[in-house]
Amino acid sequence: MIPWFTSPPLPFGLHAFGVLLTLAVIVNHLVLVRRARALGLGSAGAIEALAIGTAAAAVAGAVLVGRLVGGGGTLSSAGGFLGAVAGLVGLARALRIPVLAAADAAAFAFPFGWLLARAACAFAHDHPGRRSASWLAVQYPGGARLDLGLLEWMATPLLAGIVVLASRRAPRPGAAAGALALAYGILRFGLDFLRADDFGETPDPRWQGLTAAQWVCLGALIPLGIALLRLKATPSPPGARPRGASSPHSPRAPTRTPSAP
Repeated sequence: MIPWFTSPPLPFGLHAFGVLLTLAVIVNHLVLVRRARALGLGSAGAIEALAIGTAAAAVAGAVLVGRLVGGGGTLSSAGGFLGAVAGLVGLARALRIPVLAAADAAAFAFPFGWLLARAACAFAHDHPGRRSASWLAVQYPGGARLDLGLLEWMATPLLAGIVVLASRRAPRPGAAAGALALAYGILRFGLDFLRADDFGETPDPRWQGLTAAQWVCLGALIPLGIALLRLKATPSPPGARPRGASSPHSPRAPTRTPSAP
């Protein structure tokens, strides 16, 4: 069983939760920008605008859905996903960046920032689970419980592996985003069955026995993941050059004509 733990004292009155969330946003931004540049999605300014706007939309969605749903917290990760998807699609269209390729870049960056975000939740213990005697349970004050923030933090490296593998094995647009949406949707849907319903003054509400995040997984994330993974690669038009091929006007190495014997 995992003993109760908290973050060590930080200077200047800082709290681990806020510091880790800030680092999560920074890391996600840096990885997304680097990935988008590697994919050649657009100019540096367009890519920066896409990354900043998507992060802002994710935060707005997390706050808005968190307040609408209520429960134990004011932020909703499910709302953050919905906000990020809406913001990314709208910004990619406005900036004339391919939507599926932009989604792949965002999916590639997500697990690296999420690892820090869920570490913040683990330190705050703000996602208490059901009472348990499992070796994965945390010794909460008042009795041992599963800590869903900690469990999701432990599972996030698996999400990173899935996204990286999908990016390498299926490089067509939408594959990485689809793999992430399906994998995280299944993970989160299952984990929320372990969420506490007897902890705190305002436990997370349920509708038909499911949390808001589970409904988002069923209605959005899992279907979106399946749809993206079932997309077929668009055939290249006749005469199109493969990616990375030089154009007819690009400089070429001089050719040498064999001399006569």
